[in-house]
Amino acid sequence: MNSLEHDTGHLLRRLVDHLPSMLAYWDRDLRCRFANQAYERWFGVDPNGLIGTRIQDLLGGELFALNEPYIRAALAGTPQEFERVVPGPGGVRRQSLATYLPDVVDGQVMGIMVHVTEVTRIKEAEARAHAEVAQREHALALLNASESALREAQRLGRIGSWEWEIEPDIATWSPELYRIYGRDPRQLPPKFPELHTLYTAAGWERLRDAAAHTVADGTPFELDLEYRLPDGQTGWVEARGEAVRDEVGQIVRLRGTVLEITHRRQAEEARRRALSAEMASRNKTELMARVSHDLRTPLNAILGFAQLFRAVSTLEPKQRQWADLLYDAGKHMLELVEEILDLSAAESGRITINAIDLDVVPLVHASVRQFTGVATRAGVGLVEPDADSAPMLVHADPMRLKQALDNLLSNAVKYTGSGGRVSVTIAEVGDTVEIQVQDTGVGLSLDQLERLFQPFERLGAEDTPVAGTGLGLALTRNLVEMMGGAVRVSSIKGQGSTFVIAMPRARP
Repeated sequence: MNSLEHDTGHLLRRLVDHLPSMLAYWDRDLRCRFANQAYERWFGVDPNGLIGTRIQDLLGGELFALNEPYIRAALAGTPQEFERVVPGPGGVRRQSLATYLPDVVDGQVMGIMVHVTEVTRIKEAEARAHAEVAQREHALALLNASESALREAQRLGRIGSWEWEIEPDIATWSPELYRIYGRDPRQLPPKFPELHTLYTAAGWERLRDAAAHTVADGTPFELDLEYRLPDGQTGWVEARGEAVRDEVGQIVRLRGTVLEITHRRQAEEARRRALSAEMASRNKTELMARVSHDLRTPLNAILGFAQLFRAVSTLEPKQRQWADLLYDAGKHMLELVEEILDLSAAESGRITINAIDLDVVPLVHASVRQFTGVATRAGVGLVEPDADSAPMLVHADPMRLKQALDNLLSNAVKYTGSGGRVSVTIAEVGDTVEIQVQDTGVGLSLDQLERLFQPFERLGAEDTPVAGTGLGLALTRNLVEMMGGAVRVSSIKGQGSTFVIAMPRARP
């Protein structure tokens, strides 16, 4: 193993050990083959000492019995996801979301990969939300004695009430119900068949079926329904209904409440998306670690043998061309792997930034000189800043700042075209130092500017001979922002683009 592979393995292990979630691999015999440092925080055990330990011994009889159905299902090849309270040292009890993923090799399950993340705060927030709803319902019950107080409470809580006499098909609405649905309170409530105008097609179908069941057997209902305002806008309500019987037990009317929950639904959706994005990011980081290990080794072998072939003096021209193509393709693939890993690490905040006070002027000149040859071969004029510029100090990681600037220069040269020009300038602007890369290339439309920093987004350049992955700008912005700076862009279609890296000036 060379030093690069050793350093990468060491860094990957550190990344995994710093994750707050538990990550482990258990083989088919349910013995541990890998565990990260989180197991010490959760269970108080040394993860290295877990190697070879049975999962039953780690979890204990009671917790293993609860998890065993999911374990067996994962060993049978079906991914599992479930919630569980995990006890820990000192009486700690963590609400957790566990994911069991089968490790399938040649159609056989060799073991399971376990990812357990804590969701205690989310559960506490849900409990608070449920408690808030319960409090609102309790307040509503206390105010039933006063009609005026009830109406005010309904207005404040966005809760409307209704009653429906089944046989004559006569409904009664509270004032707040008119406000929720945007209807004129001077008009009579709609007849039951006319309620479809208040809801989307799916919402009306669910309400109609639920009401039919309540009329038939007294089953109460509680539904989240999407409603439609007269102007076409939509929202969400929580509709509840129950049956009311007469003195002989016949169901003669329904009554219920409607709670406006659009903001609550949006908050819940945002929470679910955030949780899903967090889990996806963690899983993506783990996947990228696997990809780096699996791809780098064969790629290094390909590059090594390609270099050996190129060094053979007896190769025929066609064979040498093949060797060059093999080397170039392998090098491009290795660069793509490195870019993906850098972007994944940057997005998850796990890139180490070694910021120092540095003079940005020589760094910019070094970057420009690096691309002089490329620009000359492409027929692009490359104009660098004045060599006698006074020192301009910023607080940044020199390697990462140069990486960001190199990405901007590479793009500018590639997309400017023969006969064009790329100019680089440096200036102190207030509390920042701005590095500006201006080109006379194809420029960008407003729609392209909106998608510019999305990973793998090449804005149509994938249909041109210009090579690229669509990762450089996304990585550039992440790196600059991690150093406390910002990236700006302005462009006019057909006239060129200007990219600016603004870094905070170093403080005395």
